[in-house]
Amino acid sequence: MSDVDATPPPPDPEDRRKHLDFIQSVVTRMSAASSNAKAWLLPVVTAAYGYALTQKADSVALLGLGATLLFAYLDANYLRQEKRFRSLYKAVASGRYNIATFSLQPDDLPSEVPTKEKGDWPAGTPRWINRLLPGPNVWLSWSVGVFYVPVALLGVVIACIVR
Repeated sequence: MSDVDATPPPPDPEDRRKHLDFIQSVVTRMSAASSNAKAWLLPVVTAAYGYALTQKADSVALLGLGATLLFAYLDANYLRQEKRFRSLYKAVASGRYNIATFSLQPDDLPSEVPTKEKGDWPAGTPRWINRLLPGPNVWLSWSVGVFYVPVALLGVVIACIVR
């Protein structure tokens, strides 16, 4: 019997635990980055909106709105990556899928994992859109949509008031 015909040995339970630790640390970093995006946004928009109100400068309010949209995009991407790594964590923990030991590639996820769980667009959406923009369930989540939409609406209202 040659080495090519031999089936690979079952994964070591200790390797699986370490693999899960690695994935969990990535999820933790994505979560921290999302929190940092929100923490940086608040003083930026407070300064921009406050200046726009006191100086009657609608362009500065629009600048604050642009910052809000930029931070929302960054935060949505962090959340999408976090969702992908959570899905990878579930797949590795279940042991049902053949995922390479210590792989930190969410692209290794099996096709059975629903796109909604990964934060992607539904099947049939062009690949470039899925790579460029997080899926709808990310934008509508409580940590992105509920946080950034009111801040953006406030910027629009301020820009209209000071005009």
